[in-house]
Amino acid sequence: MELYNVQGKQQTANILLGCLVLFSLSILCPAEKLCTVSPDPVSIKENSTVDVLVARITCSDDVQLTVTENPSEAFYLRGTDLIAKRGLDFESLPRVDDALWVRVRCNRTGSRSVNVSVEVFIENVNDNPPNFAQSHYDLQVNELTPVNTSIGRIEATDIDSEPLYYRLESATNRYLRLENANTPNILVQNIIDYDSVQKISLVLHVQDTYNVSESGEPSFTAVVTITVNVKDVDNRPPWFQPCVRTNLGIAKLCVSSGYRAKVNLTEKEDGALSLEPGPLYAKDGDRNRSELISYRIIRGNEGSIFQIDEETGNISMTKAADIAGPISLTVLASQVTNRDQFAVTQVTIEVLRKSRNPPRFEKERYEGYIYSNSVPETMILRDRTSNRPFRVRARDEDFATGVNPDMRYEVQYSSYVNVTNEGFVLLKRIVKTDSFALQIRAMDLSTGEFGTAALSVLVIPAVAVPLPSGAGYRAGDMALLGLIMAAILVLCFIVIGFLISRLKKGGANLDKITECLAPCLKMTRPQGRQGHPAVHQRWLPGYRG
Repeated sequence: MELYNVQGKQQTANILLGCLVLFSLSILCPAEKLCTVSPDPVSIKENSTVDVLVARITCSDDVQLTVTENPSEAFYLRGTDLIAKRGLDFESLPRVDDALWVRVRCNRTGSRSVNVSVEVFIENVNDNPPNFAQSHYDLQVNELTPVNTSIGRIEATDIDSEPLYYRLESATNRYLRLENANTPNILVQNIIDYDSVQKISLVLHVQDTYNVSESGEPSFTAVVTITVNVKDVDNRPPWFQPCVRTNLGIAKLCVSSGYRAKVNLTEKEDGALSLEPGPLYAKDGDRNRSELISYRIIRGNEGSIFQIDEETGNISMTKAADIAGPISLTVLASQVTNRDQFAVTQVTIEVLRKSRNPPRFEKERYEGYIYSNSVPETMILRDRTSNRPFRVRARDEDFATGVNPDMRYEVQYSSYVNVTNEGFVLLKRIVKTDSFALQIRAMDLSTGEFGTAALSVLVIPAVAVPLPSGAGYRAGDMALLGLIMAAILVLCFIVIGFLISRLKKGGANLDKITECLAPCLKMTRPQGRQGHPAVHQRWLPGYRG
């Protein structure tokens, strides 16, 4: 047993001694370097048209070189030169931290092999164009979308990993823009109204260099088309028809003047009332929407005389009206699916006493006369021999006196004359014919009924200048005459004052002054007592009696 222990210890000691000898030899006699290569990394450009020297391995002639690690078989040995093959593509090579590692083993008979490594960087050049995933894009945007809202991002890719620069064609586009040259977010630039534009066509350009002329580098571009469809949203209430469109800022309105109808007192009309200017009707204010509209009377229907069809808007009577006069109904139109979208209008219904007789003229045919030299505003005359004006009258037998306060006269088929509400016919312009004919109509404004009569006017030779109004001078003529008389009187006083001053300067006595003024004052000179001429002393200056 002790013998085995002694032998074990002796073997262990021998092993330790051998290890110590080997360690000493490794320090004192290092292994011979079979080959060496520069430790600096090597850079070459991609797409080279010729084979490129990467590194030169230093070794003796009896050393054999072998490439043991060759990424994508892109390298080979030419003697002791490590060569990169032509046309290396940066994008297709497997890289570790953007570098390629090539390893070469050096062998010599009787020596231990040595490995050397070469770090190679392939420089990326701009040799690929940017690309869009699609050739055409469709986007949607709601009308009235706020400014600067993004409606989509259309981005291109470039395997060269260059920064890309975008440009949006804007020759026909003022509604959309890009966020910036490097961010292809499409933003709303101006409020879009569906009524104005329903579709916007865009062309988006991308380029992989900023300024080709300055950089001199190769540049590649790509183009894509975009169609932006504008969606009509429910932003307008119903519009009663007919209406007048107007703009209030970016808002569009359509204003209705309301509706009118007439019914007879104590009579119930059957069916829908006939309204002016047309049937009560409202449509959706949004151009491309047709929301269902319902109608309701919300005010003015005291006594429930009227009712409205919720679907059609037709107004009918449930019973007769018992009070004459206007009835004003407020009608509400609202969307069935969105009651917040509504509009109101007024329907004015005139309740009239029923007319049994239309206006009727006293005669069916009249004759009148006018002088050939008559001027506008001259009245037509009733006969040849007097200056009495012609006048027509129409009666309405629905009134006890025959006078309808709602009756108006009008002229038809002639441009020579007008007719007043009192029935007088006035000349509008100078007449250049021997005669002319026309028709006068008496209209009941409350019922629309009317009567007509014919009028023939004969142009007679002028015997004197007729007065324009047929009843003396007009106010304008009298004012002109007064101005003329006042001017003459002022001139006379100026002349008299001048003559008196001249005579006084010349020492003339009272008799000479009187003789001079007598013709101007149109005075007589009767003989007084003692042979002196008598004058009317209150026309003389200085008289105090």
